[in-house]
Amino acid sequence: MKTRFLVAFMTVFSLAAFLTGSVLAAEKIVLKKYPEIKLGFTTTNFLKPLPVSLENKKKLVDLASELGCAWVEIRDPSASLTLDECKQLAAYAKSKNIEIGYALQVGLLDPTYWEIFTRGLANAAVFEGPRTIRTLAAGPEFASDPKKKTWTLSELYKAVQVANKAANMARATGIKYVVENAFEALKGDGVTGFGLSEFFANVNSNMFLQCDTANFFATSRVYTKIEEAKAFMEKYASRMPYIHIKASSSEHKVLPILAENELDFNTVFSILTKNKIRYAAIELTQPDTFTDCANNLQKSFEYLVKNY
Repeated sequence: MKTRFLVAFMTVFSLAAFLTGSVLAAEKIVLKKYPEIKLGFTTTNFLKPLPVSLENKKKLVDLASELGCAWVEIRDPSASLTLDECKQLAAYAKSKNIEIGYALQVGLLDPTYWEIFTRGLANAAVFEGPRTIRTLAAGPEFASDPKKKTWTLSELYKAVQVANKAANMARATGIKYVVENAFEALKGDGVTGFGLSEFFANVNSNMFLQCDTANFFATSRVYTKIEEAKAFMEKYASRMPYIHIKASSSEHKVLPILAENELDFNTVFSILTKNKIRYAAIELTQPDTFTDCANNLQKSFEYLVKNY
């Protein structure tokens, strides 16, 4: 593993030089048209070759530092990192001048939700950065039924209850609780089915959104029209501490490397800039090897720097 990491790590040196003029990435990546945006990546990109551990998360902080990233979203799906490990990681990231956001991978209606969220909230509080804890909105109710597109009224009611309680807990800890759009439709029929729009119309003001730019089109089980995705982002921009930058093709498939998205990134970045949203993390599909993960991330940063 160590040898593979070192070999792959060398592949990103050209990107560091490209972005900063030096292999020692002392300066942060800055987009010419949108210099206010702090760019980073989510460690979920690397979960196959680098499963959750303190050592592996430190390696990815090292990678972020060499690339010139401003921050990293640490994905700890089940809050398996201990509080002490998170404190060590926070100190390590600070020494590398990397900010950290913390993310779980559990849905609101998952039976294990409170066990994972409570542990994760304590972890999230130790990091300096966007000061967020992230989960999915959709959970096993969608995973167990591939044809499910919306919540029932009962499910929506329960999801809102859970979200409001968790959001209040996070607010009391000085953290913003965000959920990500995924399988659920953007909008239901308001009678038998309910989507993300109905969810956010009913949660309290402590609940925030972590928007994924491709999930509207390639993950949601009801395709979202581009103008509807744009309107939704504009409506809830004041409640978006950060976003995932991911690309969906014209065939509504998630792309392994950033390219033109169905909702174009100029529109996305303009919404961010207008609403003073500073954090954006690249999320990609997960190849099996570190080398492939690093190469895809490198090409994605190059795409952003070249085009925006």
